[in-house]
Amino acid sequence: MPKTAENFYFHTSEEAESAFYAAFEMGDIVLMKALMADDNVTCIHPNSMPIIGRDAVLASWRDILSNIDEPALYPEVLHRSVEGNEIGNTAIHLVAESIAADHQINSEKTLVLATNVYIKQEFGWRMMLHHSSVPPYMEETQEQDLDNDPSITHSAPQTLQ
Repeated sequence: MPKTAENFYFHTSEEAESAFYAAFEMGDIVLMKALMADDNVTCIHPNSMPIIGRDAVLASWRDILSNIDEPALYPEVLHRSVEGNEIGNTAIHLVAESIAADHQINSEKTLVLATNVYIKQEFGWRMMLHHSSVPPYMEETQEQDLDNDPSITHSAPQTLQ
């Protein structure tokens, strides 16, 4: 039986977010497709213009996932909104993504900041927006002051495509 959105039920926005990063790291377009909201989907990849519409967003992820070899992703949630708050069944997550080209322990990582917005739909929580960007270049001394993890290296902006 083919996997469809109905086969994936994410009970919380945290479950949906974990599945998003798993799909990204494993290159799983089926899971990525199941994660996307039914409509009003938008994505902004680093150094890119907004991509609007579910089909266009999924096409961009298909391109990215087919052109990278299993990246190593280390997402760290910096802030989460309260689910089901006064703005409805919406959750907003601010995430610091440390991305390395491979799973080697000494691989250089690039820091990407992401805002992920999830909404609760018929089949659970789904991603409505993924907006990611590379922070501005900082001098090495500034990096050390702002970052407690010495293995993360901030680099000049670059795309993941």
